[in-house]
Amino acid sequence: MNTQACPMPGAFYRQSEKKLYQVRCLAIDAESGESLVICQALFGDFRLEAYRESRFAELFQPTEVPCAETSACTCDTPGSVAETEASAGEQGEVEAAAEEPCEAKAEKRQPIPEPAPEERDRLFLHFLELQSPHERRIFLEEERDNLSVRDIARIATSLELEDSGEPEDQLRNAFAALRLQERYEKERGHRHV
Repeated sequence: MNTQACPMPGAFYRQSEKKLYQVRCLAIDAESGESLVICQALFGDFRLEAYRESRFAELFQPTEVPCAETSACTCDTPGSVAETEASAGEQGEVEAAAEEPCEAKAEKRQPIPEPAPEERDRLFLHFLELQSPHERRIFLEEERDNLSVRDIARIATSLELEDSGEPEDQLRNAFAALRLQERYEKERGHRHV
């Protein structure tokens, strides 16, 4: 397998048009010595799956995750040097915008701040670990003010929501999707009783 096709930890891949996965790490089968790709489904139950590297190349296509700040999403590995530099550049733009005189616009939204690099993925990963739509919705309500633009875009993608542009719109759509999932699970539970 050539180095261009080698899956990178943190990179996103699609198995079909709707199924999004993120490579978590590369591994070696202890018995056969074969290279394995460990990836996480970003839909359904968010399970971890292992594929032989050759099979992974046949089934998956690399993709970019749609998000508001594309420069923050183009890095191969979360927390990489390039990502930190991109975040620093974005922070400079936010600070420069804050120094400009304010226009009298009632609907002007405040930019959502980016967290420190060591905290960058903590909230998103915690969201993925939660089991039920109810737990996820409560978490989003509690952490709403602490979520970065990148967190919101990744959460929307993991819920298979279309890119609606503004982070507040994506968050509103995430709440609606989670409420719908809650209602579905509640109704399904009543049918099986």
